[in-house]
Amino acid sequence: MDRALVMVTVLSGLCFLPPCVSRFYILVQTSKAWTDAQSYCRSVYTDLAVVQNKQQLAELNRLIGGSQYVWIGLQPDIESWRWSLENQDYYGAGQADFRNWQAIGPNGGLGYYRVCVEMLSTGEWQTAQCNTNNFHFMCYNGSAAAQDPSSGFILVNQLKTWMDAQTYCRLHHTDLASVRNQAENERVRLMLQYPYTWIGLYRDSWKWSDGSPVSFTDWNSGAPTATVTDTCVASNYGKWTNRGCSFKHHFACFAEPAVRKQLVHVELEKTDSSVDMEELKDILLQQLSHRLDEHILDDEVSLGWVERPDGDTFQKKNTDGQEEKK
Repeated sequence: MDRALVMVTVLSGLCFLPPCVSRFYILVQTSKAWTDAQSYCRSVYTDLAVVQNKQQLAELNRLIGGSQYVWIGLQPDIESWRWSLENQDYYGAGQADFRNWQAIGPNGGLGYYRVCVEMLSTGEWQTAQCNTNNFHFMCYNGSAAAQDPSSGFILVNQLKTWMDAQTYCRLHHTDLASVRNQAENERVRLMLQYPYTWIGLYRDSWKWSDGSPVSFTDWNSGAPTATVTDTCVASNYGKWTNRGCSFKHHFACFAEPAVRKQLVHVELEKTDSSVDMEELKDILLQQLSHRLDEHILDDEVSLGWVERPDGDTFQKKNTDGQEEKK
């Protein structure tokens, strides 16, 4: 039977029992405004706390769950505008980014993070709170537009909030109207009969301090509340709520675990001398990884072969246990 000596790299986080998670949290019991807390976390650790799943939430709440108002890294993304009609095939190059704001800009002095867009009788756009204002609205009907492109926009002479208008348009037509260029903007403007008319643009997004996407939230009942754009998120007795960023609270940072690299010598024995170990190395690595998973709970451990200077992975050993020279 032939024997082969091989080295395996083992990469793992420097974690100890209980089994480590992909990041760990630190509670800083010094009161700071949100931006100052962010600066501190970035200088000492990685960033303000980012939570992407229930496991990370459980880890964070074990640390701060009983505390009142602890800053985490969630804040509004005030530049994240999107159309209610999300079918990207409907938009040509750059058309989803067409805007026709009034001179004072999209926030119009309102400053709410959750806002929807209305078209003025002048054809200019401004923002308004989505659920507290009732306006007439413009729908888009894809079936009608397929027959006659000029008949795709439908003005509805009913007063509704933006959300209710969206529901109505999706039920009776296709969606709230998207305005993709100046020509469509002018077409819609000529149809207007009222000072304010909802169209399909809105902003209701958050972002994490480190730039990662928001795939998980744990809001308190009634949160987030409509407030000015200077709003940041705190954990309040384990549930999230938004508050003015200038309030001074304790805060939670996160840090990524360090990575440790180890070289492990493994001796393999084969019963069939005709087998080429080099051809089977990927399968062998999968089997070793599977065996490792059965005995180690840490899913942050990974394996990889170390290539020898001659380009091979395995070194054959003779019957005396010595490496054979080529």
